[in-house]
Amino acid sequence: MRLKLIRQILTSFLIVCAGFAAAWVAALYFLKIASGQLSRLQAASGVEAGELGRLQQLLQDGEVVVLLLGLAGFMGGLVGMVIAASQAARMLGRLKQATQQLANVVLDQEFPDSDAAKGDDLERDIREMMLKIQMSQQLCLDASPLTRLPGNIAIEQVLKAKMVQGEKFALCYIDLDDFKAYNDRYGYARGSELIKITGEILYRTKDECGDPGDFVGHIGGDDFVLVTSPENVEPVCKAIIAAFDSAVPEHYDPDDRERGYIEGTDRYGVTRRFPLMSISIAVVTDVRRNFSSPLEIAQVATEIKDYVKSLPGSNYLVDRRVNQRIES
Repeated sequence: MRLKLIRQILTSFLIVCAGFAAAWVAALYFLKIASGQLSRLQAASGVEAGELGRLQQLLQDGEVVVLLLGLAGFMGGLVGMVIAASQAARMLGRLKQATQQLANVVLDQEFPDSDAAKGDDLERDIREMMLKIQMSQQLCLDASPLTRLPGNIAIEQVLKAKMVQGEKFALCYIDLDDFKAYNDRYGYARGSELIKITGEILYRTKDECGDPGDFVGHIGGDDFVLVTSPENVEPVCKAIIAAFDSAVPEHYDPDDRERGYIEGTDRYGVTRRFPLMSISIAVVTDVRRNFSSPLEIAQVATEIKDYVKSLPGSNYLVDRRVNQRIES
């Protein structure tokens, strides 16, 4: 951090040093002249009074110059130190105010630009630090406390970044089928454990089949998002389905697992049989179509997901439609 305080203190120090250095150089110079004059007088057989008077005057002038230069250097250093102290007091005041703002930061608070912030390194650094803390706080609060995966804010930021950079992506919208029936049958605790296991499966699959920059997010409930490259979509989806279908039966009671279904009440209050839980993945990619916003991507993903969930068992479907902009 390039603080003005440091520059001003150094400048003041250099002024003082330069002043005293100049005084010493001048003193030595005049003393050397005086020494030379005395040496010549001593070598002479006779010394005139006028010459001695000039020598005395020369020495007096040297003393005055040394005194004035030393005083000027001291005063310059003193003024510089006063200015630096004033700047330090002002900066400490701003730091105190910034500390109070950081202690009471509000998620939706905006930090207006000030005239000082436009030309002051400290002000800009404080503002940047506050914005980073605010963003980190938002992401932490937005993350799922169950899976520890990033939430909607982070998901939107990832999609926006890829759209701005022109990077091709594939968004996998992942949803569990018949999760409500499982939750009603076995309770909240076992349902939460299954959600956590699903998050672990997605994250592990991302590491094993995806790229280093791939992203896994938790929208909420039994809805997840995985953002990968279009080339990795099929192996990623197949690996997710295989891992999920292998793990899920172990979380049913032996009798229910043997029957292959559980009995429960649907959202309309009708008692019916629900098969063992499966997973549906709706894939939206910008390979053949353009999107204007993350909201549009989410709308298309929801549309595809609704169709995939109507299919029996675990499935994935890649949206391969072409929009008009690409066709024209």
